[in-house]
Amino acid sequence: MPPWNVVVACRRNGERGAVKELKFFGRFHTMGFRDVLVGNVLDRGRFFEELRKGREVRDPVWRYLSRVVPVDEVFSFTLETFRERLSGVIDGIAGRVPPGPFYVRIERRGHKGEIPTQEVEKEMGGRIIAAHEREGHASRVDFKEFLAVVAVETFHDAGGIAVIFREEMEAYPFIKVP
Repeated sequence: MPPWNVVVACRRNGERGAVKELKFFGRFHTMGFRDVLVGNVLDRGRFFEELRKGREVRDPVWRYLSRVVPVDEVFSFTLETFRERLSGVIDGIAGRVPPGPFYVRIERRGHKGEIPTQEVEKEMGGRIIAAHEREGHASRVDFKEFLAVVAVETFHDAGGIAVIFREEMEAYPFIKVP
């Protein structure tokens, strides 16, 4: 699988137009699910800034895009190893989540009815809280007053994860985590 560091949700039937418009920023391809692309851009900050500027001037790319999610790290899994693999990744990034309010959100594509998304989100949030407590910090899950979101995107047996700070979401309103 080619490397990827962003997920792009497209407007209905917008995949082809999005791939055409986004080719100037990096390599984008489908993952077998409707209206969603993954991409690899060299400079994600510049990519977000160019999208922000394009949104202000009604660039044609916005006919096709609805939201973007950054990805810091990718991992593979099987249905049987999903929790174990995600736990390892969460443990590795827990130090990047600032102490205080945060939440974990999993956008699952594939394995419908086989991965209890809300249960796993709660479990992973608990792992981050425990990691913070070991460091002497207090944290809690809060969907309204959060400082950061831990976004997990899955496609079949491939996953991506990012710690997204509230300031980044405010600066780039198209960075949205459901």
